[in-house]
Amino acid sequence: MVEVSVDFAQQIVDSAKAVIGWNINFIDNKGIILASTDADRIGKFHEAGYEAARSRKVREVLSDQECRGSRSGINYPIIMEDQVVGVIGITGNPSVVAQYGFLLTKICEVFLKEYWMEVRTLNERQRTNKIVLALLYHDTDSLQNFSAETGLSETETFAVAEFILDCSGDGQIQKRIEHDIIDELRRMGITLYTYIYPNEIVCLIPHGIYERWKSRVSVWESSIGSFLHLGIGTMESIQAIYISYRFAKLALKFAVSNQVFSMFAEDMDLELLLQSVDEPVRHQYWERICGALSAEDIHMLHSYFCHDLSLQQTAENLVIHKNTLQYRLKRIRDKTGLDPRKFSDAVVYYIALRIGNEKYQ
Repeated sequence: MVEVSVDFAQQIVDSAKAVIGWNINFIDNKGIILASTDADRIGKFHEAGYEAARSRKVREVLSDQECRGSRSGINYPIIMEDQVVGVIGITGNPSVVAQYGFLLTKICEVFLKEYWMEVRTLNERQRTNKIVLALLYHDTDSLQNFSAETGLSETETFAVAEFILDCSGDGQIQKRIEHDIIDELRRMGITLYTYIYPNEIVCLIPHGIYERWKSRVSVWESSIGSFLHLGIGTMESIQAIYISYRFAKLALKFAVSNQVFSMFAEDMDLELLLQSVDEPVRHQYWERICGALSAEDIHMLHSYFCHDLSLQQTAENLVIHKNTLQYRLKRIRDKTGLDPRKFSDAVVYYIALRIGNEKYQ
């Protein structure tokens, strides 16, 4: 059972008074007035309220002298799931205010049920976040603590999907997109997801709905693709989710750097290897292989590889003579010591061009 906060208790008594018109107190199980429409009484001991909480029965007070800290009125224990969460009291002549007892308790119960539901949802979300993070980061100690609670079988498999939102602008569009994505995940029955500050949503997609989930990717791309990138990892067992997460991050890195909406790790080959290379290493490799080349050289090599090292097709694409292309390829060899006409050297250039981006060129 959740504990009622002071602010929430005050909200209850204020709302009840607005309907009933009499002064209302909310008393905790120790007999302390947690909230009241009579500010002078807040924090004081209420003997009748204490007795009502202990006995779980309505306690009438006929005069201000009958019980310590109590005034004439009626005090109703609020019981939820067989536990007393507090006592709601109405101040006044019991024979007069008794007619409001049912209404008062119902107002209190409605507020408490909504409050309890919100707290339960929050606690459940916090618990789920901890489980997801433990799976993503392979926190075995935490996973052991959660193992009995998750209800997940070791035979179940999941793919990790990582969304990253564009943080530019005033944030309103991003909030709407975040809300829409989470709503979509819930509708599809995906409960294992978490938000990673400042702008990432990571979810675990069960194998059973993976194909249906994939079909939504094109819908997202057409509707919100300009504000979002998505990387999808490999399908792994519950104990190897962290591996899928690593692949999802590599796929997401590729999607962002190449300005495409989404990338599936299962569709990546050389890109998967290249995206795993650290930025300083990538830059150093690019500089060592292509640093001495001009923009015209780089453009020519791109065309050369696009046409599968065909001199004839490359020359036609560049609208130059085949002999001119041969001369320029030799000139590149002279600049770098690597001959793009040799397969082994061509591979080195190809990898450099795949690693390179506008930052290096």
